[in-house]
Amino acid sequence: MTKKIEKKPVFDVLFENEICFAVCIASSKFINREVDAFSKDYFVIINKCDEDGVKELTFYPSEGYKQACLRSLSEDEIRIFKRNKAKFVKILHNEHGQVYELKGWSFKDSYNNIRHKLRC
Repeated sequence: MTKKIEKKPVFDVLFENEICFAVCIASSKFINREVDAFSKDYFVIINKCDEDGVKELTFYPSEGYKQACLRSLSEDEIRIFKRNKAKFVKILHNEHGQVYELKGWSFKDSYNNIRHKLRC
């Protein structure tokens, strides 16, 4: 009998490797004649320089932000995020979605700090 190897949730890997990240929820609304449909896409964003620390996970380069990488969350990972929402602070909420950062560990500050160092 073969044993199924389970992957660690993205949050476990990020915490183990002490990688700063943000959780984004993109909201979309589709309108057609019969029905209005809503959709939410959950994803994690990290700094590109931290990508080596999470090689076992697949992150993709972000369009428009050279120093950011994205990874969509699975349904299990979304449930983990929702159960642990108290550990996060909402920093943005508008018609396009929401962005959450860990309390006391700002992804935006980290991202801007790395961008500034790369420019110098």
